[in-house]
Amino acid sequence: MHKVTTKEQAIELLDSYDSFLFDCDGVIWLDNDLIPGVLELIDHLKTTKKKYAFVTNNSSRSRENYLSKFAKLGFSDVSKNMIFPTCYSAALVLRERFQIPEGSKVWVLGDGGIEEELRECGYIPVGGTDSRLDDEWDPDHELLDVDPEVKAVVVGSTKKLNYLRIATTVQYLLHDHKALPFIGTNIDRTYPGPKGRILPAGGSVVLFMKYTCDRDFVDVGKPSRVLLDAILELTNFERDLTLMVGDTLYTDIKFGNDGELGGDAGGTLLVLSGGTKARDLESLDDSDVSLQPSYYIESLGHLVELMRL
Repeated sequence: MHKVTTKEQAIELLDSYDSFLFDCDGVIWLDNDLIPGVLELIDHLKTTKKKYAFVTNNSSRSRENYLSKFAKLGFSDVSKNMIFPTCYSAALVLRERFQIPEGSKVWVLGDGGIEEELRECGYIPVGGTDSRLDDEWDPDHELLDVDPEVKAVVVGSTKKLNYLRIATTVQYLLHDHKALPFIGTNIDRTYPGPKGRILPAGGSVVLFMKYTCDRDFVDVGKPSRVLLDAILELTNFERDLTLMVGDTLYTDIKFGNDGELGGDAGGTLLVLSGGTKARDLESLDDSDVSLQPSYYIESLGHLVELMRL
């Protein structure tokens, strides 16, 4: 684990890789605020003919929604095939791994991003943002009756969690002796919000449903190797020459390490602008090498500042 502190180290780091995978929250932005220096770094990558993509465990936004956010924050040349939110990976796993037929219904505990990506893959989302799920609790509510046409369940981030949403999702996760595939979009407990606040993330919802229904789920977010392998295949990034940049040890850094990015030299860069702070590195368990970043630095903006020296 090496701290990047000089201009020479910053340049060598960027020169050592051909492709870059960036987490978003805490790395590129904090909520709706762009982290200073990020656009300059992206311009440098474009100038030096490097490739890059964005991979986020946030399932609330679809790729189309992310395109709008990138544009609003001043990014140019970001295309849909460069963005990998877990709502998209959930739809891909349903299609490729479980071979759920197009036209099938999928129960959603989550926000609109999941619904949008399911529709794009030919599925019919039910639950999700259905306004009836905003009702007060009623043990005779119509949505508590299982729709026999539902073929899978996807659980992700939502800011509208209530008892009715939990109870209806329980019906599907326990239905037919827990036969329906259970897709969880991520395991993140929290994420960095504005004004230094730490906010609950989608993993808190996924793990709550796992505990409640006493069943495992298929994790389609970081640090899943399934997600990384799919991204490398779709982008044609070379594993040994790819760097994962993130702010969370147990998702981003583990994602890159378990996926063997960067070859023998390692391929993970931790930034301290999000959920992980310097004090967390001081207490890091040396025995778990999957959580140890190859490099760390205060932020992407600080990387740019070093290059200017």
